[in-house]
Amino acid sequence: MAKISEFSGNRLIEAGIGDTEQTREVPAGRHAFWLAQGQAIWTGSDGVGIQWEAADTVYEVSGPGVLKVMEACRYLWLEGSDPLGFGLRAILYRTIMEPRNYGVGKALAQGLSLPSDTLWADIGTGTGAMVKALQELSAPPGLIVGVDQSVRMMSQALDEAVPTAPSWFVAHDVLTLRWPKDFLDGISALLLFHLVDKIDDLIARLYAALKPGAMLIYAVSSDSNPFVRMIMRQLEGPGDFFKQGQQKIRESVLAAGFQIVRSDPYRDEIALENPDAMRTLISSIGGPASRGIRADIVPPKSIQRIFDLVWAQKPPAS
Repeated sequence: MAKISEFSGNRLIEAGIGDTEQTREVPAGRHAFWLAQGQAIWTGSDGVGIQWEAADTVYEVSGPGVLKVMEACRYLWLEGSDPLGFGLRAILYRTIMEPRNYGVGKALAQGLSLPSDTLWADIGTGTGAMVKALQELSAPPGLIVGVDQSVRMMSQALDEAVPTAPSWFVAHDVLTLRWPKDFLDGISALLLFHLVDKIDDLIARLYAALKPGAMLIYAVSSDSNPFVRMIMRQLEGPGDFFKQGQQKIRESVLAAGFQIVRSDPYRDEIALENPDAMRTLISSIGGPASRGIRADIVPPKSIQRIFDLVWAQKPPAS
């Protein structure tokens, strides 16, 4: 649940009036409803009914399901700009995860330079950890455009932006963003590709957008990542948030025409004071946390993370 004021940037699907006892089928996917007046009951695929009442509260659900009006109501049906569910946890994510992911970004940026005439895109930028790492490469660096579909993650990135370094944050779904051909001097994707369903389509778009000789650098969860396995054990309900394995991502990169010039594993460890702190950390991670954290399984206080760092190049023009 969240306040309606926090939903700026989400797409309005329908504004309507519901009559008592009226029902509607809600399709699969993440949705948000705001009741301006009246009462309703949401029943998801688990068969459990949840009563909603008009308030300054947005109810987020994962379809399919049925919405039944219990009292004549007025409502807004929203499609979130953040289907992965990171936005609601943007502040918590920035506080807990960004400092750790910044370390991954620093390792990925090592050896690069961004001259002042560079135009670089950081996709799935989240709260801006990779942008910070890139900005430290040159003084001053080129222009870095951070792109993420979550408006609230963008807001956190803007709050932390370095005023003396040129960066610009854009809220947009990278799967539908159209760059001009041979336009960008580089693209980075920090912990994004393993979350993407249509990975082949995205990689092909990125290849076309890069200039000949330009780099695509990315970090993804390793297939043997203990951190991911721990998260999946702690979550309530079925489903896998991690859509792609590291080998499938590598195959997509090569199939698009990239040449992989370097690949390294990256390891770190998250060590916290107690299991409850680990549960809080898990709850900051967007989509998985929306399923709930199991209380009957005690997570470890420390866990290793393993990522695959890859530097891929679009072949130079012949």
